[in-house]
Amino acid sequence: MQTDGERMAFYDVIIGDVLQILPSLKRKFNLIIADPPFGIKYNKSSHEYGAKEYKLYRDKMTKREYFEFSKTWINSCYDALLPNGSMYIVSGWTNLSSILNAIEETKFILKNHIIWYFSWGVYTKRSFVTSHYHILFLVKGNDYKFNKQSSYEEDVWEFEGYNRGNDPNRIKGHPCQLPIVLLEKMVLISTDKGDWVADIFSGSGGTTLACRLTGRNVIAIEKDPDYARLVRKKCFYDVPDEQLKEVLENRPRWKRYGKVKGKKSKEIRDEQGT
Repeated sequence: MQTDGERMAFYDVIIGDVLQILPSLKRKFNLIIADPPFGIKYNKSSHEYGAKEYKLYRDKMTKREYFEFSKTWINSCYDALLPNGSMYIVSGWTNLSSILNAIEETKFILKNHIIWYFSWGVYTKRSFVTSHYHILFLVKGNDYKFNKQSSYEEDVWEFEGYNRGNDPNRIKGHPCQLPIVLLEKMVLISTDKGDWVADIFSGSGGTTLACRLTGRNVIAIEKDPDYARLVRKKCFYDVPDEQLKEVLENRPRWKRYGKVKGKKSKEIRDEQGT
């Protein structure tokens, strides 16, 4: 547990199963970000999406098992959110149908289906290279927060200067990580400073670091003790306040820009340093 200087932001990493931990928390959250395990079997000679799956789920789940697993944790997330809360779920295409079917069994409203496009898909001989992830934007009601970062927010996201392995904020020792700039975008749009975020299936702790960079409170839940220690080290100890500005300045930029009133697209790009 840690607070951060003037912002008095709160950070904590809880080691345990999200299915047990999340329902036990008394606090309600403004936002939950979930990058659930693939539930696939890992073979050293082949990778799905160029990365190993969540290591605690080495045994392949059947489609039915993954559906039931998804429905359980998504329902827990619904109960853990404030009435105006929202959630993002990141998924590859192999599990997308199970997650979408699970969402239909909950009270969530599926507001948007976002595509995150990237250019570092793994080479294949007899199939199309996977070059995107799916991001599902869910809300509990119509009064959810939506802080536009531009006046024209698209549902296709692309980040300039980012490809697999070159993010300076990556945590060594964790095989499957999302770029900080992607998570930061979710946090900025769906919360205000001082709001509470739950980083479930925390993994490398990207959401936790994004919350620290933007002054949000965050509770991370991670089942693997080794990964939890990595999150604590990276998010709490390796990034003191004087380095936060440097991290922000060196992070990749958003590549797809919306329209800002009274400004042309080139002016927006110039302001963002691209």
